Amino acid sequence: MARQNPKINIRYNRFLDPVFLAYVRSFPKWENWVPPSKEEVLKRVENYKKEWSLYEKDILEGMSGILELEFKQNIIDVHIVSGNPRQFSRPIIIKSGFQASDFVDVLTHELIHALFSQNSDSVPLKILSEMFPGENNLTRNHIITHAVLKYIYLDVLKDESRLNKNIKRSLESSKKDYTKAWQIVEKIEYKELINGFKEKIKMTPVH
Repeated sequence: MARQNPKINIRYNRFLDPVFLAYVRSFPKWENWVPPSKEEVLKRVENYKKEWSLYEKDILEGMSGILELEFKQNIIDVHIVSGNPRQFSRPIIIKSGFQASDFVDVLTHELIHALFSQNSDSVPLKILSEMFPGENNLTRNHIITHAVLKYIYLDVLKDESRLNKNIKRSLESSKKDYTKAWQIVEKIEYKELINGFKEKIKMTPVH
């Protein structure tokens, strides 16, 4: 019997929020940032839930299907905080500053990372080192993630504009490693990258 998709539990985390409110102040670009009110954050969270519900089934099945991997957790918590300089996947922590459609893209990205981490016993990181020996860890860790994102945008959602917007967002990031990962995905056909990755998994002994 096919494994069911995990429940994605999107919620405002009132315990983490004060920590991140203090944390973001250590970044020069955030010194003058004015956090939203709790009421505004809660409103955004509700919008995120509604928007995500429109795509959840297709996105989760798309990433699991193309990678031939299953989520090991039945429930995945997505913690929303007022602000955050970068998003996290372990645990998933996302700032409230995204528009609802952009939130779906960011969550999809973090869930691909979560899918890999939940299958770390069968998908060791050394596979990426073998496939992309000349790249640093951040770039290596995002090449297959971006290839899967491209598959979801083009083959599952059939929305090339989301792909273009995601690439543009990476170009604007201070981390040029994300841009390098996209350049590799644009140079090498995304399905070729994904299939090569899956072949590496099959050839790698599990310890």
